[in-house]
Amino acid sequence: MFKVTYTKKMKRKLQKFCLVLLLLTVSGLSAQTVDSLFMKANKLYQSEKYAEALQVYVDIEKKGIISYELYYNIANTYYKTNEVAQSVYYYEKALQIKPNVEDVLFNLDFANRMTIDNIEPLPKSIGDNFRENVVLRYTYNTWATIAVVIAVLFAVLFLSYHFSAFTSRKRLFFISSLICAVLVFIAVTFAYQNKTLVEKTRFAIVFAPQVHVKNAPTMNSELNFTLHEGTKVQILETLDNWKKIKIADGKIGWMDVRDMKEL
Repeated sequence: MFKVTYTKKMKRKLQKFCLVLLLLTVSGLSAQTVDSLFMKANKLYQSEKYAEALQVYVDIEKKGIISYELYYNIANTYYKTNEVAQSVYYYEKALQIKPNVEDVLFNLDFANRMTIDNIEPLPKSIGDNFRENVVLRYTYNTWATIAVVIAVLFAVLFLSYHFSAFTSRKRLFFISSLICAVLVFIAVTFAYQNKTLVEKTRFAIVFAPQVHVKNAPTMNSELNFTLHEGTKVQILETLDNWKKIKIADGKIGWMDVRDMKEL
């Protein structure tokens, strides 16, 4: 008979393997649980049991799930129950993951019509329109992926240029690789600008039924203007429990942090 002996190194490797296997198993079971809960919530929504569907969706969110589909469904459910601030908030959250999705923008427009505040936005400059319609059209990760794909294409074209034996093809490969190099630079620039803009620009949704926006971060300061739930504001500054905010028409003031929910 043979006797198997284990060294300390082998035992450590075996323990690591068992731990990884356990984590993979738990992760798989967790994913199955989330999927089943999501399907359950969708069925409840389709049956117009919105309160029950919302509870399941919220339970999924509490598990730390960040998902465009989840946020979009939560927003739709809140919209069905006429909860303006919540629906606007989650439509905006969905757009943070997948910008410029037509269905979300369409539904968000309807949700915004339910808000009381009718704010006329300031006209946008050419630069603002470019950043909104081009740089922010895709997420930072999407622009980075585009840059990587074009970089791979550049490498293929450059190698083809280097090893091609025909002058006409070499010229074609060289021009194409040069164009790809320029496109890579543009994509990387847009990715960097996108990340910078997203990190610097902070927004929130007003959740209180009515908010008195002050001209200073104190309760006794003068009233600047009044906002209502569902209105989107840009956060400019934070001081204790106060946020300096700006609305679409350019007005600026201070409001209590408890009256908003940051995106």
